[in-house]
Amino acid sequence: MRLFRHPHPVAMFTAWFLVVFNVLFPKGGFKVGFVPITWGYVFLGLTAPVLLVYRLLALPLRYRRNLYLAMLCMLPMQCIFIYTGLTFGLADTGFAVGNAVNFIFLPWVVLGIYAPFLPLIDGNRLSRYFRWSIFLTVIWGIFLFVWHPLTGHFVEIPYFTVNAGDYGDLEYTKHIARGLFLKLISTYNNGNLYGVAMLIFLPLYELLEAKVWRRRLLKLALVLTLSRTVWVGIVLYEALPLITLLARQAKTLPVLYLGDAKNRVLALIAISTIIFSSLVLNGSGLGFLLDPTAGGRLGQLNAITEADWLPVRGLQGLSEATYSSATFMYGYFGLIAFLLMMWGPMLLLLVDRSPLKSPTRLAALKGIILYCLVATIDGGINYLPVMLFFWFAYLIYLYGWPGEAEGTLVIATPQKRRVKNSLWRRLLPRKPRVPKSNEEPQLNPAA
Repeated sequence: MRLFRHPHPVAMFTAWFLVVFNVLFPKGGFKVGFVPITWGYVFLGLTAPVLLVYRLLALPLRYRRNLYLAMLCMLPMQCIFIYTGLTFGLADTGFAVGNAVNFIFLPWVVLGIYAPFLPLIDGNRLSRYFRWSIFLTVIWGIFLFVWHPLTGHFVEIPYFTVNAGDYGDLEYTKHIARGLFLKLISTYNNGNLYGVAMLIFLPLYELLEAKVWRRRLLKLALVLTLSRTVWVGIVLYEALPLITLLARQAKTLPVLYLGDAKNRVLALIAISTIIFSSLVLNGSGLGFLLDPTAGGRLGQLNAITEADWLPVRGLQGLSEATYSSATFMYGYFGLIAFLLMMWGPMLLLLVDRSPLKSPTRLAALKGIILYCLVATIDGGINYLPVMLFFWFAYLIYLYGWPGEAEGTLVIATPQKRRVKNSLWRRLLPRKPRVPKSNEEPQLNPAA
């Protein structure tokens, strides 16, 4: 039937627009008062009702069991959020509306409305949109990182690379100063925001991007955000698999079999070198890295001791230390509900271990876990498009990347160097040919 052909042109256009204007140009748009209105979120809001009607009329109302379980994990937090708003009102309208979008609107739209349309999408084309959008943010970010010290200003394209309401004010309003070099901000206009958003997608990008140098360039961009939170995240991403491998080889110590894990060791060395070099170049020194207050964030942990069991104050934004702030805002019961919503994918593994057998679902799970870990320090949860990325990763965790189950998705594997055709191989002296036992050795006429 033409309505359900694969790939569907309307579905592909929707996927392209959402990826480009939420991954490549997430801040493109304008402001109404202090509330940013972005093209990606506007398109999301406009298409959701249309797709909902189409979903109810044309597609069977069947969902996977793991989606029902996921919604069950989110429901307590959504109920507490609504209860807080109805009982105590809005202490900060902008952030309250933003978190209503993050905790209620986005999960129901992404998981409930958009999920059934995944079969209508060409997974390889979606992968191409995804990879190119991330790659272009990396190129733009590194360009601005070098351009600003040379010229003293950023290159800003209002309505696309920067919100029109922030045009000309990035250096003064986004807390990106770090000395000679400002934080790498790309089109996200904030180093921490770009870093934590890309950490969610890093495992998926590494899985789908075939070119090794592009994957390494993304990691370099994350280091150049000059954000301690992002540094912790990228180090955890490289170190945790290595620690797991070493733990499995405890019986063979001191003999270790690293295999491909040696690349992670080299990555950790390179990342550490760049981090310390950036500290020296910017004149920050180890004091910045070893700041006992973590930029004032550790003081936010005191909010845990000042919380009640239930919410007692109006809705407002969460501070950098996400979990302690959630405790202060929603109470101890609210913290349990918040943890259930964020760490729900791990709990789902107790009843469904199939994601561990799917490369894309496993990569999405790694991105979710990585974000949940760095959110302890600074989750950037108030600011778009962090939670949209989180729910998209949740969607891939539940359903897999389009085309993977059918075997049509091209998943990248590390490109092994072809030694015999490399310049290095041609420069090496050839090994002398050893004659067989029944073969007379050939004389070298040049001898």
